[in-house]
Amino acid sequence: MIRRWVAVQRRPWARNTSSYASALLNSVKDVGHPARHLTYPKATPFYEQVKPIPSVRYTKSFLFLTALAVLLAMDVTWKYWPQKRITVTNEDGTTQEAYQPRPISHRLLMLAMHLGIGASMAAYLVNKRRIHVHKIWLLPRTVRKKQGKLSSNASPDTTMDVLVKTYSWYSPKFTFTYSPHVASLVSSGENVALRAALESGKLEDTFILKTKGALVDGEAVPEKFAKESILNAFHSKIDRFLRSSTVQ
Repeated sequence: MIRRWVAVQRRPWARNTSSYASALLNSVKDVGHPARHLTYPKATPFYEQVKPIPSVRYTKSFLFLTALAVLLAMDVTWKYWPQKRITVTNEDGTTQEAYQPRPISHRLLMLAMHLGIGASMAAYLVNKRRIHVHKIWLLPRTVRKKQGKLSSNASPDTTMDVLVKTYSWYSPKFTFTYSPHVASLVSSGENVALRAALESGKLEDTFILKTKGALVDGEAVPEKFAKESILNAFHSKIDRFLRSSTVQ
């Protein structure tokens, strides 16, 4: 009975500790993945990539290898980058040849070069995640027009929202209202490119839709027909939407 009473008395403390630990772990996860709480539509996306390229799939591994290579290169440069061969006299009178390290300024310059190469590689890998598209939804949305203060029966208007999810760790989700002047889907080599002017007065952002491993409206498409299927499906959906909105 005493043991059972002690166990019951400890349960609230254990529960509180568990909740604090869970909150701490969630906060740590949010530091590395601040966008993990974003929500997405349950509808089938117009485009989905199920086989991302290796640089996207194994980004963390490539970043680790890059950091390891940079650290090894910096260590070797600082300790073993020689300038010239010198003769050293030992205590017993014998001599031996040794290498004199280069000046600190030379080694610091080489360390900065290694850091620059590593940072460029890391930026390249992170940017790959940003520009490669994971999913795209085409979502019609009804908007009520404003026809003055005295008009209570304003006619509704329909727009097409384009929701894009990339592989970015920090800002994978963005939405814009479709317009031919805002976005376009065009052929780009073996793949498809989404060009969108997300902010007025700035250059278009280009995002890549890989054809290998692509799903169009939830269905797998052979790679050699994927580009044509993506473009045809997109333009047919947009044309259908424009015709329906014109009829309304």
